[in-house]
Amino acid sequence: LRLGQPDEVTLGVDGRLTLDAAAFAPVDKSNFTYLPAGATQEEPFRMAAGTSITQARLGFFGGYGNWTGRIDVNYTGQRITFCDIYAAYTFSPQTRLVLGHQLEPLSIGMNTSTRHGSVTTPLPLDFLIPYTRHWGLAGTHWGDKYWLGAGLFAGSSERVNARENHMGEGYGFSARAVWRPINTDQTTVHFGFSAVARTPERVTSDDGIVVLGGRSGSVVENRKFIAGGFSGIDHYTICDLEAAYRDDRFFVQGEALCSTFATKERPGVITNGEKTYNIDGSESVSFWGGYLVGSYMLRGKQRSYSNSGAAFSNVNNEVEPGGNVELMIGGSAIDTQDHMGQAYEALGAVNWYPNTAMMLGLSYTFTSFSKDATALGRLISQNGSGLSYHTLQLRAQFVF
Repeated sequence: LRLGQPDEVTLGVDGRLTLDAAAFAPVDKSNFTYLPAGATQEEPFRMAAGTSITQARLGFFGGYGNWTGRIDVNYTGQRITFCDIYAAYTFSPQTRLVLGHQLEPLSIGMNTSTRHGSVTTPLPLDFLIPYTRHWGLAGTHWGDKYWLGAGLFAGSSERVNARENHMGEGYGFSARAVWRPINTDQTTVHFGFSAVARTPERVTSDDGIVVLGGRSGSVVENRKFIAGGFSGIDHYTICDLEAAYRDDRFFVQGEALCSTFATKERPGVITNGEKTYNIDGSESVSFWGGYLVGSYMLRGKQRSYSNSGAAFSNVNNEVEPGGNVELMIGGSAIDTQDHMGQAYEALGAVNWYPNTAMMLGLSYTFTSFSKDATALGRLISQNGSGLSYHTLQLRAQFVF
């Protein structure tokens, strides 16, 4: 866009719209009851079919010389929030410094833009990385065979409104390194490691509270059945191993994650809403998870790879007349021991890309939780077994 500015000034607008419709089929539904938040009496357990405006985002960006900037407004989860708000300076085409509200350099899955999400985020990513964007300063540098990024970060714009005389917003350090021994237009081999060390965002309390939870199948069902709350946490760390392969037909991507929560001096407490566990002072507890997803192009070439972002899009830059068609399968697992339970999910999907801006996908997910996954104590099993269910989702996406 040109708004009467000098030729050196550029302005632009982009965005995305993601719509989901989903139906659910719980296994042995009559075995469960549910206690909604604020209710005093249990109800029959339901997983109702429905629709969702999963995301509607509008972004504004501009540039002047080596400087660029961006601000995004996002609607998701029945809320309107800010996402990217930053200014960046480009030292060279391969080196950039960014100051503002941004994603931290951690995990290929978390740093893959939602505009490239043809299916719901894998459960371990949703659960084991308990934060979104943060305010901070980050730098990236990349070459043909490598990508490096690191940053220092403070709190998030999505934090709870702080009272007067409030505690700190927390702080952390993140780093990610990627090696791509093969990196051509036709083939990409990608290996990476990333880590973050962070203190909780103690805005309203000095208790060091962290809340975890993950969705599976579809965000149309917005309950997080595997969930828990921590207090007395001094800091937490997240470590991530990532690997991916892509050629003209095949694509596979996987990650293994470990999140560790540590107390200091005073004991910490973990609860799943039903049971409470104490963590002795100066001790820690770790949770593990991972996922693997792969796809085969029935029609057209496989997705593109971004050297500057060290992540994949969901579609190739070139789409055949009539569109590209993709067959996708995947699976994931998460283990929080007996604190909040275990879970696994299996996925199958067919995605159609009529052009580079549109996607229509049909996915099936089977999800199974252990008995300790109780939706913060609201899901009650009559015989002590865990919840399992089937999800059929239709997703439509438009990006510009």
